[in-house]
Amino acid sequence: MTNELKYRELISGALGVGLYWVWRGSVQPLEKDWVELLVLLGAMILVPMAMRQSGGVKTNAERFGVILSTWALLLAYLQEPGIPAALLALPWMLVSIWLLGNALQKLLLSLSPMTLADKVQFAAYLYFPIGPLAAFSDRLGWAPLDFSPIIILLTAAHFHYAGFLLPWILANLLRQKEPSSWQRWVAWAVLLGIPAVAVGITSAQFGADPWLETFAATLMALGGLGVAFWHAGLALEAGQALSRRLVKLGLFLCLGTGMILALLYGWRNYFPLPFLSIPWMYALHGTLNTLGVGVFGILVWNKTLLNNH
Repeated sequence: MTNELKYRELISGALGVGLYWVWRGSVQPLEKDWVELLVLLGAMILVPMAMRQSGGVKTNAERFGVILSTWALLLAYLQEPGIPAALLALPWMLVSIWLLGNALQKLLLSLSPMTLADKVQFAAYLYFPIGPLAAFSDRLGWAPLDFSPIIILLTAAHFHYAGFLLPWILANLLRQKEPSSWQRWVAWAVLLGIPAVAVGITSAQFGADPWLETFAATLMALGGLGVAFWHAGLALEAGQALSRRLVKLGLFLCLGTGMILALLYGWRNYFPLPFLSIPWMYALHGTLNTLGVGVFGILVWNKTLLNNH
């Protein structure tokens, strides 16, 4: 396989994300455009590379279809919200549903019991469609349940990274060797924390007591911190290339810091910190998670980018 085919998603996605940056002219971390950029980075590069690694996308035709759907999503973000933009975002949403259908079919046809790694991998495909669905809603200009447009857009970003890439990383970790009791706890904290955050935020939107949102954010943050420290332990193991040691440490630092910010934000109703506004959260927490579970996660666990030894 030529390098061009080997890195097809990386090359195509980099061109698309670069085009978005040039088209916008200026993308600032505290502006909505920054979140759109993070969504496109996940959709056009990181998620497709992880899909191929996990076997969700196998043939060249499937890979080409995924790439076309992400370029349609890019075109959706180069125009104002409305029906034309929503129609362009639709293929990416359909791809996510197709992938879930394939994962469900594989689960139903499997004759062997599911391991914890299998459950986590399936959860990645189960949670993922919420991200493209939120992107579709954002491009349509529709905000269900009276959520603000920025919350809909942040939901799109959350389920590309925390919803798909974090469980994908976790599934790779669990396949390395039999997990310890604390590692199993981390896995379940992530599995339950992802939907719990969505439920907590929705309950707060309806005026419920904020304890549920705080609990969900705490569970999610502790699970993410567990994944971060797990990689710190792997980085200290002997017999690996310096490049792999450094990317594991990078994942630990970025994901760990991002999860601490998420924990602090989750407790804002009880211990408010004025600097943790939503713009600062997507500028800091969002960017750190993009680097942690996105860039460094792909570098650690994608076999085509760095030598595994």
